Amino acid sequence: MAEGVASRIEDAAVQALDEGVRDGVFPGASACIGVYQGRGWGFVDVATGQLGEGLGPVSARTIYDLASLTKPFVAMAALSLHQRGMFALEDAVHALISEAVALPVGARTWEELLSHRSGLAAWVPFYETLPHPVGSDAAQAWTIRELLSHWRQDEVGHPVYSDLGYILAGVGIARATGSTLDAVVRDEITEPLGITDGAFFGARNADPSWKATCAPTGHSDWRHEALRGLVNDDNCAALGGVAGHAGMFGRAGAVARFAAAQVAALHGRRGAEAEARIAHATQRRPGGSQLLGWDGKAEEGSAAGTLIDADAFGHLGFTGTSVWCDPQRQLVVVLLTNRVAISDDNTAIRAFRPSFHDAVVQGFDGF
Repeated sequence: MAEGVASRIEDAAVQALDEGVRDGVFPGASACIGVYQGRGWGFVDVATGQLGEGLGPVSARTIYDLASLTKPFVAMAALSLHQRGMFALEDAVHALISEAVALPVGARTWEELLSHRSGLAAWVPFYETLPHPVGSDAAQAWTIRELLSHWRQDEVGHPVYSDLGYILAGVGIARATGSTLDAVVRDEITEPLGITDGAFFGARNADPSWKATCAPTGHSDWRHEALRGLVNDDNCAALGGVAGHAGMFGRAGAVARFAAAQVAALHGRRGAEAEARIAHATQRRPGGSQLLGWDGKAEEGSAAGTLIDADAFGHLGFTGTSVWCDPQRQLVVVLLTNRVAISDDNTAIRAFRPSFHDAVVQGFDGF
């Protein structure tokens, strides 16, 4: 990356993140901005603030709860399996989820679930009434039956962002492969990209040392414990920490390399199959900005800001995380924070995200 571009991006990102800490948007943050310039990708890492009170400074090595940034990883794994004939997007849900046979949602397709158009509800707090041990097979079986009932015919085909759909998709992927969801994401996505140590399902990481570098995300009243190296999402926790909608932890640099691979694929630099996967995932669908595993830039009020290109795609995470890709500029921007460490009700991130992305794009463009 040209030194001038890198310097402008770094200055803009540092200033914005420092303001975020001062304004109480988050205790600290780690960002990674990737730029492709002719011969390869260059990455700018920026970190500021504290992990939490008395826990030390944030660095580029800090690990965050990625929350719903899990969804793009799961979706791209599903598309990879689809290309090999192991998980057909056009198949009905009941083909893999026998519990859905004779239920209306069972006739919906995996394509519809992964693009949030299946009619399933957005979110239901299943964990509150879970009658089985956390993470047990019985807990998963009960949860599947419960979520299948939260379906509305009048919502089919309309974009309703749904954690439920991704929970079900995670189950379907595991059943289709005879493996576990975390192993599938590793084998299909993170291992080929060389980022297994920087993007992973925390509950399945056998080396506990990573938790010492993890930013905390507050407290779970349901689990009666502080959350550091434990997934923030209680529904995911009820399923053992691995689910299609949440559960991954990671570093900004690893997420940026995942995002950069998608942009590179759109430009034909990762082979025809990779290009077809991300092209299918990011094609515009009727009724809204929800794509397959990603979100497109909304015409108004986008978290990606006003300056990023209209064909940008990305995703947000509840804990205060985000990734945005600008294929035209060949620019990726990853922002990881633990804004929920201040409070789940801390909504200052909503105004911060677009201003941060605008600042980075201005640094890239040179004005």
